[in-house]
Amino acid sequence: MSQNIPPGGLAAVLAHPDDESFGCAGALALAHDAGETTRLLVATRGEAGTPDGVPDPDFGGQREAELIAAARSIGLDEVSVLGGFPDGGVADQPFDALVDEIAAWLAEHRPAAVITFGPHGVTGHPDHIVVGSATRWAVERLAESGIAPNAVYVISPIFDPSGTRYDLSPEEQAATHRIDITGVLDRKLAALEAHRSQTDTAEEIAALRAALEAGTTVYEGYVRVRPLVPQPHPVFDTRLL
Repeated sequence: MSQNIPPGGLAAVLAHPDDESFGCAGALALAHDAGETTRLLVATRGEAGTPDGVPDPDFGGQREAELIAAARSIGLDEVSVLGGFPDGGVADQPFDALVDEIAAWLAEHRPAAVITFGPHGVTGHPDHIVVGSATRWAVERLAESGIAPNAVYVISPIFDPSGTRYDLSPEEQAATHRIDITGVLDRKLAALEAHRSQTDTAEEIAALRAALEAGTTVYEGYVRVRPLVPQPHPVFDTRLL
């Protein structure tokens, strides 16, 4: 356990630097403001996020620095990056090894709730998909020892100011929780802006700024997958913890 940082709270287990800013920065910021411990585990250093997509170890260092800057904007207590899992190639590594590392991290930090990716990983990225799957396997393994998180959520992008339409899985489409992040939208924007090496943040930043200036309520969506929420679920829940 990290010194002086209490267990519990809300954690996210994702694939790359910037996944947290696109996917769940608002929920993490709100949890931090409510006095909860907030943590992030990222599987890769993001070294394949170069303009030409060719992995570059030095670029991975830059992306880690961007991740730390984004974490400060959000209000994360701790950020961890797994070693040995290549950006763009997580699915090619032994799945059990990924499950082992995620399970060990969860067992050490004991979050009350975990956010990860669903079956389609929002964008269909193989790294997203395998990290989400491994996280859920890790939680089930910990449940056998009685130390699993109380809840697991997958990201469900219900608010899409950019106009992008993703080919989501049925599970990811069935949001059970809708979190109003309007009050912390400036921090989500700052987190996205911290990932300045990634050009795909620009469209999202512009759309979110337009929503903020227009006074639009901005939400993040999640599906609680453990324990399952019975369907139909006509009224959104509004808190993850």
